[in-house]
Amino acid sequence: YRRAPAPHPQPSQQPSPQPLQSYMSRWALVCASLILATPLTAGAEEEKVVCFTTAGKFTVTLEPSWSPLGVARYLELVDSGFFKDMLLYRVLEGFLVQFGVAADPAVQGKWQNARIKDESNMVPFRAGTLSFAGAGADSRSCHLFVALEPNGKSLGHAKHETTLGHLDKQGIETFKKVVENHKAAGYGDTGDLQGALVSRGNKAAGKYPKLDRINRCARLKDERAEL
Repeated sequence: YRRAPAPHPQPSQQPSPQPLQSYMSRWALVCASLILATPLTAGAEEEKVVCFTTAGKFTVTLEPSWSPLGVARYLELVDSGFFKDMLLYRVLEGFLVQFGVAADPAVQGKWQNARIKDESNMVPFRAGTLSFAGAGADSRSCHLFVALEPNGKSLGHAKHETTLGHLDKQGIETFKKVVENHKAAGYGDTGDLQGALVSRGNKAAGKYPKLDRINRCARLKDERAEL
């Protein structure tokens, strides 16, 4: 900061404070504009969610910066108890496992059409990637899937397919067990159960008693607090 030269003040005089005040005011405006321009998700901490299933446990590390709307919705579902007793109703070996229909159709009714906007996928899919399922633009609501290797990495290009986070190693092994159990039961692609599950809940899967399910999910910090 430069100021025009001025005569030396007399002993009883002081330099005017106005130039310094003007400088500070401009600096405050710059700082305020930078704060307002910073996305709310910048620097947001990752969240971990642990889920217990009939095939084992999995923990997913969520990255809010990758999908702010998607992660926020997933945590809403977790906090509401949405995943309690939820069937892993579609199992496609080497591709994906799909879920996201509540055991109680009344609960499903709250979320089924509560759609959120699409977000560009920022991170390539891999084994253990968690994403919303959907059909068309802005169709994400509560239906989800976990990508499996080797073909799951080809996903992530549809508008609704956005990486929310990734499962831990134990979780990937859990989903391998889900696939093994599905094959051992002699089940094929049971994806056509979705509509019936939405309207009737778990009762609609009466012919598939060996489907694995999620018992419950919780934020890891909450789970630790209860121990």
